[in-house]
Amino acid sequence: MEVEIRRARHAAYLRLAAVHAGPLGPALLGHPELAPLYPKAYAACKGASGLPCAGVGGEPRVCVVRRLEHLAYSALRGGKRRREQEKAMVEGLLVCMGHLVREFPPEFTPVLEATRQVLEKDLAYLRQVSQERGQNAPRT
Repeated sequence: MEVEIRRARHAAYLRLAAVHAGPLGPALLGHPELAPLYPKAYAACKGASGLPCAGVGGEPRVCVVRRLEHLAYSALRGGKRRREQEKAMVEGLLVCMGHLVREFPPEFTPVLEATRQVLEKDLAYLRQVSQERGQNAPRT
C-alpha cells in the first residue's frame, strides 16, 4: 500500500512539473491556448512574501518546476523527517501558487487552481501521516 501511495505521489508531481515546464505544459490540463502566453507569464516573478524568493523574485518556469520535481523524487523515498520536509515544501508551494494567481495573466487561473488542488490534497495526506507517526511514537 505504501509503495502505491509513493508511486502515485511521484507521478502526480512529475505531471505537475511537466504542466509548468514549458509552453505545451498547460495542454496536459486541457489548455493548449495558453502556449503563446507561457513565455511572458513564466518569465519572472517578484517573489512571494514569506518565501526565500520574497523581494528578489525568480523565474517560475525554473523554481516552481524544480520544487515539483524535487517533491516527485522525494515521494519515492520514506522517512518521517522526509515527509516533514515535504510538508514544508508543499506549504511553500501553496503560498507560491497564491502569489502567482495575482502575478500571472487571468487565463492561467485554471492551471494554477489545478496545481493548488493537487498540493492541498497531498498536504492533507502529509498531515495525516505526521499525526499517525506522532501517535505511534514510543513514550519514554
